[in-house]
Amino acid sequence: METVEERIYRRRWLTMLTLVSGLIVVIIDNTILNVALPSISQQLGASQAQLTGAILSYAVVFGSLQFTAGVLGDRWGRKRIFMIGLVLFGLASLAASQSQSPNQLVGYRALMAIGAAMITPQTLSILTNVFPPAERGRAIAIWAGCTGASLALGPIVGGLLLDYFWWGSIFFINVPIVIGTFIAAWFLVPESKNANPGKIDPAGIVLSVVGLGALIFGLVYGGEERDWSSVLSTGMIVFGVAILALFVLVESKIDSPSFDVRFFRNPRFSAASIAAGFAFFALFGISFFLTFYFQFVKGLTPLQAGLSVLPVGIAQVIFAPRAPKLVARIGPKFTIALGLTVLAMSLFGYLFVSLDDPVWHVYVLGFFTGAGLANVVAPSTESVMSSLPPENAGAGAAVNNTTRQVSGALGIAVFGTILQVMYARAIQPSLVFLPESVRDQASRSIGDTYVVLRGLAETDPAAAQKAGQEFLCEAGQACAAGQAYLTGVHVTAVIAAVFALAGAAVVLRYLPRKGMAVSYTRSAPDSEPSALPAE
Repeated sequence: METVEERIYRRRWLTMLTLVSGLIVVIIDNTILNVALPSISQQLGASQAQLTGAILSYAVVFGSLQFTAGVLGDRWGRKRIFMIGLVLFGLASLAASQSQSPNQLVGYRALMAIGAAMITPQTLSILTNVFPPAERGRAIAIWAGCTGASLALGPIVGGLLLDYFWWGSIFFINVPIVIGTFIAAWFLVPESKNANPGKIDPAGIVLSVVGLGALIFGLVYGGEERDWSSVLSTGMIVFGVAILALFVLVESKIDSPSFDVRFFRNPRFSAASIAAGFAFFALFGISFFLTFYFQFVKGLTPLQAGLSVLPVGIAQVIFAPRAPKLVARIGPKFTIALGLTVLAMSLFGYLFVSLDDPVWHVYVLGFFTGAGLANVVAPSTESVMSSLPPENAGAGAAVNNTTRQVSGALGIAVFGTILQVMYARAIQPSLVFLPESVRDQASRSIGDTYVVLRGLAETDPAAAQKAGQEFLCEAGQACAAGQAYLTGVHVTAVIAAVFALAGAAVVLRYLPRKGMAVSYTRSAPDSEPSALPAE
């Protein structure tokens, strides 16, 4: 008669498929909104700050609550928390699809992020327990490949939906996927937990959310208002950094921290986490501005803009499953450093993108971006997870995922701010073509420039036509907006590339060349997968 352990092992790939389904729908939501930003700007009258808020409300909450979600999974059961997260994510997605104002959308996105935070760390920790050591590297490589491909898939799915349905369909599509994943998880995913779970850490939760929220709010406000001397910009940034420093101090002193900073004493864990964090910091920032480049500068439809990031996903699918073989040949240190270097070179390539360049130039850069990232995500994840004992899988997965999500959120905030500042400076000479009453609004972002031109078309068609010849990106026109936007793109791309190279330097300096022995033993791979019987 088949034992519970044998059944778990036999179903491990179906378990993988179920968990990846939940992972994909969560990761897609990191980027699916990007392609819909122009539509939401028009239909809900959202400002650049509100659009950024809709993205960051998801990213900040998602990142800051994964600490706690990982501990909850270790304590109460990873399958249970995974399924609760699915329900919350699905209900919040349904509500977001019916938003009537930008502020409602920001709120519902935050609720979605709570569910997403409960889902993501459980997927990696369950896989770590279900798959034996001999197969774990391959399983994590597939998990990582799906993560990277999903980031690219979001704009494609969003563009396809927007071509046929209303903007809210990008959230409504989550509902049937969540239902199917929930049913599959009920029957296929085994329950697992930590026999000695940590306690809930309310102080850590509050400090992380307040610190990240203040830091990112200060960055966004400073870029939006171009005022770095006020309490709401520099003051909030300083306050956020101070609270995060206090958060790290508190987490290092308590017995059951949400974010176990002691993991970072392991050089393998810390170097791999930092490398992945720098990569996602660069990637999320670049992905954010490319959506506006494709639609506002190159004039592509939402679907075409979504398909334009397909090369990133294709590269992920090609290279992520092959990353373990490269690791076997040259080790994780040089594989991750190589991936970050390729990522940096692709980012430097955006410095040479001009207004007249064909879009396929950016497609090529996107392919190399995906190739570099594929050789960072899978090896760094494997380095992180294999440096921890299985009972800490949930907490380790949460720290791993949180590092990436927080880095991505900061990437969007930092690069979005830089882009706004650079755009405002570059567009100033052309503002004389606009009535003085709308110049300030038009200078805030390329999206606001287009909103102003649409408003002029209704109130003053002659002025709109004259201004359009200067601003709009059409054949034979000056396209001041597009050129100003590319000025910001060039600066942000260089900064992103520098961070990727910094990550490579950290890896080469601190990541051990060979895997460090972990302080625990595992049973034979074919006999006792490390999942507990379902309750």
